[in-house]
Amino acid sequence: MRRFRLLAILAALAATTSAEAAAPISMTPAVQQDVRCFMLFAAAVDQAGKAKNDQAREATSLAVMYFLGKLTIEAPTLNLVGAVRQEAPTMDGSARAKAVGAACDAEFSKRGQELVDFGQQLQKTEPQSSSSS
Repeated sequence: MRRFRLLAILAALAATTSAEAAAPISMTPAVQQDVRCFMLFAAAVDQAGKAKNDQAREATSLAVMYFLGKLTIEAPTLNLVGAVRQEAPTMDGSARAKAVGAACDAEFSKRGQELVDFGQQLQKTEPQSSSSS
C-alpha cells in the first residue's frame, strides 16, 4: 500500500537503531494514538507530494500540524523522533494500521467540521440589542 511506504522506511530505520541505544518511551494511550496519527498523515503528505496532488498534500499537511499541535500540548517533553521510531514497527500496513488510520481520519474530519461550523456561526448576523445608553 503506497500510503505506508514512508512508514516502511521509518520501520527500517527503527530496526537499524540499536535496542540498547534507546530506552522505551513511555506514552499514554492517547499520546501513542496521536503519534501514530502524526505518522500516518506524514506518510500521506509524502505520497501526495510524489503524486503531485496538491489538494491532498495540503489537506494531509493540515492533519500533520493538527496532531503535532496536540502532541505539543499533551506531551510537551515527548521525544517525537524517538516516539516515531518506537511506533514505526507497529504501523506496518496491517489491518491494525488501517483501523488506526480510520480513527485518525474520523478525528481530523470531526475537528475540521467543527471549524466549518464555527466559521458559519461567525458569519451569521448578530441580532441588534435594544439597550439604551
